[in-house]
Amino acid sequence: MRSFAPFAMALALAACSSVPPRPVAADAESLPQRLVDAPSAARRDELIRTAIAALLERRYAEAERDAVTALAIDPRAPRALAVRGMAVLQRARRTEPPDLQLAEAGETDAVLAAQLAPADAFVGWLHAALLAETGHLSAAAAAADAALERCAAAPPAERAALLGIAGTYRYELGEERAALPLLQAYTGLRPGDATAHYRIGACLLRIAQVPTGPRGPLVAQQQAEAAAAAFERSVQLAPQDLDAALAIGTAWLRAAELAGERKDDAVRDRHRAAAVQLYQRLAAEWPQAAEPCFRLGIAAEAALDRPAARAAYAAALERDAEHLGALLNLANLALADDDRSSAAGLLQRALAVPAERSDLRDAERKRIAERLRNLTVR
Repeated sequence: MRSFAPFAMALALAACSSVPPRPVAADAESLPQRLVDAPSAARRDELIRTAIAALLERRYAEAERDAVTALAIDPRAPRALAVRGMAVLQRARRTEPPDLQLAEAGETDAVLAAQLAPADAFVGWLHAALLAETGHLSAAAAAADAALERCAAAPPAERAALLGIAGTYRYELGEERAALPLLQAYTGLRPGDATAHYRIGACLLRIAQVPTGPRGPLVAQQQAEAAAAAFERSVQLAPQDLDAALAIGTAWLRAAELAGERKDDAVRDRHRAAAVQLYQRLAAEWPQAAEPCFRLGIAAEAALDRPAARAAYAAALERDAEHLGALLNLANLALADDDRSSAAGLLQRALAVPAERSDLRDAERKRIAERLRNLTVR
């Protein structure tokens, strides 16, 4: 990392020596206007370029230094303000608890930058990202959406960045219907992002869980099929992502379920077979992973093939003796066969799974314990 030049250090200290206005009171009209000649403008622009490069590489001290030096030339340079804002926020977060005054100074810079350049996609992107990093995810999503409306003419690369965070924030907020078109537009500009394709698949699959309208089951089936395609694209880009590969099968099983509801048995069986074939391949390719075997059990249960389901869950437990889903599902099958002893043993094992490996809530744990007591009462 380059060391601070004395002049840049002095500027950085001066920038934070007074109490800045709070973000809600920020007013770009209060910033000084300075005539900038051509050589100075060229120097300012070069500093902003190096500041942005440093910020994107998380070299925040360098980014802040170059942004501060650019602002000494032109206090109304929006991108320099935006970069300084994010860099100052990162400095505020070095302490625990974070320095609130510094954090507000960073947010104020971002607000000022957005006021000065409302149609600058990079400024809008940094403003939204800063809000997200301060824990204001809803505000970040709204800021990204608003910036997209203002920045329709932005260069594709900068618009893609805005679409990416806008879609991501809506996705993280659980707003799949809002996230989906944003993520689809983003991958149209940046098709090589495996995570974005996975999120598209997840959005489609979640939407497909709740069919609506008279054509609901058919539309939901098509959404589940599209989800499978999105997950497949994610796996093409990230072949070692087992979760994405497993999600393909989940989407096929949901499509099969919906086809069954529509009495389209041929499509149901074709999709179910595709899921089974996928899980079998994954089980072979990932010999230490229990999840493909567990998913095979789910597919077998969906097909009402209890012997195959039991075998698959048992195979999952051979690979991972603490696989909670396999333990509980196998216990349910044992109960269906009136094998109380086996069911009790499996429930005991489920309750013994360490907390760090179990996603059981207290209420679920209590229900399992109650079932176990009922099984063991003589």
